[in-house]
Amino acid sequence: MCAEAAVVPGSADPTGLPPDNSPELDAEWGRGPVPFGGLSRWSARKCRPRPVSGVSVLGRCDLVGLMASGVTFGGFWGLHAPAPASCATLVGMIEVSGLTKRYRQVRAVDDLTFSVNPGVVTGFLGPNGAGKSTTMRMILGLDKPTAGTATINGVPYRKLKNPLREVGALLDAKATHPNRSAANHLKWIAKSNGIPKSRVDEVLGLVGLSDVAGKKTGGFSLGMGQRLGLATALLGDPGVLLLDEPVNGLDPEGIRWVRDFLKALAAEGRTVLVSSHMLSEMALTADHLIVIGRGKLVSDSSTYDFIKESSKTSVVMRTEQYKEFTQVLDEENISYREDIDQEKRPQLIIDERTTDFIGALAYSTGIMVTELTERKASLEEAFLQMTGHAQQYQAGEAPGQPQIPGSTTEPTEQKLNEEN
Repeated sequence: MCAEAAVVPGSADPTGLPPDNSPELDAEWGRGPVPFGGLSRWSARKCRPRPVSGVSVLGRCDLVGLMASGVTFGGFWGLHAPAPASCATLVGMIEVSGLTKRYRQVRAVDDLTFSVNPGVVTGFLGPNGAGKSTTMRMILGLDKPTAGTATINGVPYRKLKNPLREVGALLDAKATHPNRSAANHLKWIAKSNGIPKSRVDEVLGLVGLSDVAGKKTGGFSLGMGQRLGLATALLGDPGVLLLDEPVNGLDPEGIRWVRDFLKALAAEGRTVLVSSHMLSEMALTADHLIVIGRGKLVSDSSTYDFIKESSKTSVVMRTEQYKEFTQVLDEENISYREDIDQEKRPQLIIDERTTDFIGALAYSTGIMVTELTERKASLEEAFLQMTGHAQQYQAGEAPGQPQIPGSTTEPTEQKLNEEN
């Protein structure tokens, strides 16, 4: 963990490194991947001063803890330059403060404040029209906020000197020229950002498109387009990734590949913000969740805590002494539901109790237990519970399903953008 280490404004760089994005730094660190345990050039960078509120702060840390004693690896860290002992801010942190976007009388984003930290995959969830895409566009400088700020490592996106080397984004996978090949699509982007042409082949291989590098993008399937969009986001080997629906259109193998890939990127110390409506997949991918509804922050917590705090947990219990245990529950005034499992065996569903409590109760009354399982709600159930009031559109209640509290209908994000 990095400790705070502020530097007086205007003072010399205590690490002795040249300025960011300078030829000297490029020569020292190179561009593109380095051969050390799969770590990229980005994840092996040294700590460097970063201006935060008028004070230069050591901001690039030894994220993997391999440099604590000035250890040399891959020729990047010499013993003559020991690793800095502390850094103040996490690399690539996204910070949103009081962010607001108004379209006429409607607030698409309303006083939104949150941070996205490196080293974990952060899911960005919300119903349609919640303001997710608008928020991501403001972080990337594509939309101007009505109020508030959005910064990446303390700097607005528009002020980044080499943005593609620091931030990779996938907002619209269809934003390609249909008559341009996948390779040429990436080559012109690389050329315009000073990225070596060799990086194009690397990212195409990384996303599995090497065999169709010469194919025109107009003939790509939805899944192939998503892979090309991911390749574009990775082109500059950035430390920060913002991805909007990255698994849309992918087959099961592709979805699993994206999941594992995002986790690997986060494990390198990168900042990964992912927006998706596939809640079952986000439950497997995201370590942390930022949930919004009607432009307001609903939750900012770990995935585990979000599910735990947003929904009920129940205990599933089976016993051969069924009647005897129901009598025990009735005597203790403990509510339960009778059910049948998939093998047609009777079972009891006991809400708001723990397996420890039910197991101890059964033991104390001489009841033999054949199954005792804690049943947790899914991310989908927790999400609907927390955001039901913020749904833009709701169908009629399905038979046997509980109704989710509704709300008045307002224009969706897309319509608001089209009208303005």
